[in-house]
Amino acid sequence: KPKTIAKMVDEASVLLQKLVRMKAADQHGYASCVTCGVRKHWKELQGGHFISRKWVATKLMEENIHPQCQRDNGFLNGDMINYTIFMQQTYGSEFVEELLIKKNEIKKYTRDEIAEITKDFKERIKELEE
Repeated sequence: KPKTIAKMVDEASVLLQKLVRMKAADQHGYASCVTCGVRKHWKELQGGHFISRKWVATKLMEENIHPQCQRDNGFLNGDMINYTIFMQQTYGSEFVEELLIKKNEIKKYTRDEIAEITKDFKERIKELEE
């Protein structure tokens, strides 16, 4: 039986989190947590969402996901004060406000759309691995 679109979106989300962590890493594979600055190998960091993954409209937005340590992303629920500061310094307050509005939009992916997004993420990960 074919995968549900929701399952396909979840799988694409996992790929995007990997891609974001890999992109943030230096040539030795180390990246910094955006909220506390701790440096770890990208495989030890998580893909922390500024806007929670439960919001479909922003779930697959690259600008919504950044490397975070397990402490900040998990135990501190994203350390939202420091995450907000990071987002405003990186993208500007206007963008952050737009993201907060965008999360409420209804986003329905088609199978073809999500397949294309997944293919793109896989290709970009492959390029970084080489």
